[in-house]
Amino acid sequence: MQPIQNVNITEGRNLTLLCNVSGIPPAMVSWIKVGGDMITDKRELVFTNISRTQAEEYKCEASNLCGNASETATIEVQCK
Repeated sequence: MQPIQNVNITEGRNLTLLCNVSGIPPAMVSWIKVGGDMITDKRELVFTNISRTQAEEYKCEASNLCGNASETATIEVQCK
């Protein structure tokens, strides 16, 4: 799994975080809001017109029969 960079973005912009992971057998991927629920089971976490309420830590988790891996990124959203 490749590291995910923290992001500082202005509200109203679009943002895509990519969980770049490989493995044999292929890994199952999910994005989780830290301290919350799963958001998506896709490799990309997409924010359209991001708001300050979405500023948070997000974790990508990947797992297969051989093990688990995770990376966390912090999104900071600034006022326009």
